[in-house]
Amino acid sequence: MRIRFLGTGASEGVPALFCQCEICRRAREIGGREQRTRCQAIINDEVLVDFGPDTYMHLLRYGIDITELQWCLLTHAHSDHLYVSDLEARERGFAILSPDTKPLTVFGSRGVGKYADRFGDGRVTGDGSVMFRRVAAFEPFSFGGNGTGVYTVIPAPAIHSTEEPLVYAISANGKSLLYAHDTDVLPDLTLARLRALDVRFDLVTMDCTEGKKHIDYRGHMNFERDREFADKLCAFGLAGEKTVFVANHFSHNGRVGYAEAVGIAEKIGFAVAYDGLEIEF
Repeated sequence: MRIRFLGTGASEGVPALFCQCEICRRAREIGGREQRTRCQAIINDEVLVDFGPDTYMHLLRYGIDITELQWCLLTHAHSDHLYVSDLEARERGFAILSPDTKPLTVFGSRGVGKYADRFGDGRVTGDGSVMFRRVAAFEPFSFGGNGTGVYTVIPAPAIHSTEEPLVYAISANGKSLLYAHDTDVLPDLTLARLRALDVRFDLVTMDCTEGKKHIDYRGHMNFERDREFADKLCAFGLAGEKTVFVANHFSHNGRVGYAEAVGIAEKIGFAVAYDGLEIEF
């Protein structure tokens, strides 16, 4: 399995649009891995995770063709993860599609459906070129991959400030990953239910919005909580010594740029995502 991190920033991106903080100033000056677009990933070049406002730029930057993409997992309805206007661009008239082009199915919770299910019958676009499928926590679903076998996905409830946010356990060809953005440390009950579904993760990418900053609220994580989450995953048998842990989804408000983040992450056994990073596992 291969994951490519297309965007690795929180809602404002890094540098944030109007911000004059030190992290943003340095990101403008240095560029490269210090700059982060809004969080998005693609698995095996055929399963997109989230569809935010930087999707179009990601496709151009990395030479990705999604004209025949069939599957997209949506974590929640915040605009940096779901930008419905660009999904509407797949409708015939905006896009020229061959008659046999299969619909793009976007999966998400009821909260996502309030924005994506625009016609109340599953259609995101009037011609059905994009369809919404509602999924529910702890109810596995599957779809077929093009040359990579069948994907099995287990949604689980995230801890975040929107209606029914989800994280996703994604498995194919004997490999599994946990995509955990935006969320706080998942509670024991959630981890126990995932374990009961007989999943074990080869890679875990988790929220690190607050970087090295102290957190006094629920809904995001920093490096300290990332390590706590990783330890809990191992304690529940969901991860182990060979699991790759990746810190992702960084905000400038977390007070850490890429170079410093790498130093912190190495001490807790994590990798740090950057825009364009690919990991095969």
